[in-house]
Amino acid sequence: MSDIVEQVSQWLEHMPQGDFDEYPGGVAEDFVLRLPFMPEGLPTEFAGRETARAALAQSARGREPLVFSDKVILRTEDPELVVVTANARTTMASGRPYANSYVIFVRIRNGVIIEHTEYLNPLAVIAAAS
Repeated sequence: MSDIVEQVSQWLEHMPQGDFDEYPGGVAEDFVLRLPFMPEGLPTEFAGRETARAALAQSARGREPLVFSDKVILRTEDPELVVVTANARTTMASGRPYANSYVIFVRIRNGVIIEHTEYLNPLAVIAAAS
């Protein structure tokens, strides 16, 4: 996959479920997932491909697939960094709806995803989990 914008678009289809093996690009072994705005008591960083994949897969078991919409994917002056704004919705296993808006930074080096940092509204996470 040569186009970094297309690569990130496909990444966002697989990442929320932890489908790293189904993603057509590579995910680095030392991949880092950062979620700095998660509610207190929840982890804000997952270091290592398998650790991040397992955390995302665990989260996915508690909901329907999280689907990003209204995606705007922008290149930056840094050729490895892409910025995304998007919305996402799903239904939690409890039946509660979950909706959030995101600002996401994805770093890709030599065609491989190395970092994903996701900013979201923690109040929406708390409401969906209650």
